[in-house]
Amino acid sequence: MAFRFLERNIERVLIPLIAVTVGAMSLILTLSLGDGVKNIIENDLSVIGNNRVLVGGEILNNDDLLLLERLPFVEYGLFPEKIKLIGNIYYRGYGKKALQAMNLPLLKEGEVVLDRDQFLGLTVGSEIELETKFGKRKFMIRGLYQEKSPFETMKMGNRVIVSDKTFEIIFGKNNYTKLVISFPKDIDAIEYIPVVLNELNKFRPGHKQIKVLEIPQIYKNIERIKSFVRKGFFTLSFISLVIGGIGILNLITVVMRERSPYIGILRTIGINQRKLIEIFFLEIVIIVSIGTFIGTILGVITSYLVGIILKIPPYFSLIKIIGIMILTMGIGVIFGILPAKRAAKLEIVEALKI
Repeated sequence: MAFRFLERNIERVLIPLIAVTVGAMSLILTLSLGDGVKNIIENDLSVIGNNRVLVGGEILNNDDLLLLERLPFVEYGLFPEKIKLIGNIYYRGYGKKALQAMNLPLLKEGEVVLDRDQFLGLTVGSEIELETKFGKRKFMIRGLYQEKSPFETMKMGNRVIVSDKTFEIIFGKNNYTKLVISFPKDIDAIEYIPVVLNELNKFRPGHKQIKVLEIPQIYKNIERIKSFVRKGFFTLSFISLVIGGIGILNLITVVMRERSPYIGILRTIGINQRKLIEIFFLEIVIIVSIGTFIGTILGVITSYLVGIILKIPPYFSLIKIIGIMILTMGIGVIFGILPAKRAAKLEIVEALKI
C-alpha cells in the first residue's frame, strides 16, 4: 500500500524527496570542500612552520652538514643559500637526507629533479640541456615532482633540484654563512641547540663561532594555528550537519501535516492507527533512502566540479560519507514518522478538517 500511495501522490512525494536529496548533497559538499581547504591550509602552514633551527657564522660547508646529520636527533640540514637563478632556471641544492625528507630520489652528480608543472612533456631518464653559471650543460632527469609550497610557487623561474655536489660544481660555491637544521616534530629543538653548537664549534676559533640566528618558536605558533583550524572546520561541519538535518525534518514535517486529510480518508475506510503508521513509516523510509542515495552521488559530483572551479581539491572520507547517510536517513525517518503518528491518532472528523 505504501508503494501505491507513493505512486498516486508523486507531486507531494517530490517535496520531501528533493529536501532529503539537497540536504545530503549539501552536507557532502560542505564537508568534502571543508576538509579540502583544511588540508591545503595545514600543508601550507607545515611548510612555514617546520621544526627548524637556523644557525650562522663566517664559514659553513658540507663537512658541517655531514657532521650534524650524523646526530640521531637531526632529521636533515640544508643551506638556504644553495639557490641560484640563472636566466629562467631556478636551481636548489639539497643533501641526501633533505631529499629523503622531501620524498625525492637521491641524486648523483649531473642528475636533476624537475617540477612537472613547469617542464611539460619530459620523462624520467631523458636528458635536458640547462643554462648554468659556466654555460649550457646536459643533465639526466632523475625524477619529477609537484611543488606545493606557496612560497616557492610565487618565485620566478622554472624549478630544478640538484644534489649538493652538483650545485657546487655548476656554481663553484663551497662555503656558506647559514645552515637550517630540521628536527623531528616530536622533539623540542630548543633543548638540542647547545649540543648542535658544541659540535659545530669544537674546532673553530672564537671569532668564527657558529651562533643561533632563529629558534623554532614560529613552529610552536603554527602548531597552535593548525589546531585552531582543525577545531574551526570541525565546528563548521557540525553546524552544517545540524542545519541540514533541521531543514530536512521541517520540510518532511510540513508535508506530513498536509497529508492529514488523506489519513482521515484512510481511517474512514477502516484502516486502523497501527496500519497507518506502518504505511507511512515504509513510505518515509523509501523517500529518505532514495533521496539520501541520490544526494550522496550528486554531492560527490558537485564537490569535484566546485573544487575544479575554486581550485580546491575535495577530500572524501568513507566514514564521514557513511555517517552523513546514516544521519540524513535517521533524521528523515525519526522526524518524518513523528507527525505521521500524531496524525494517525487524530479522530476522523478532526483529520478531515485539517
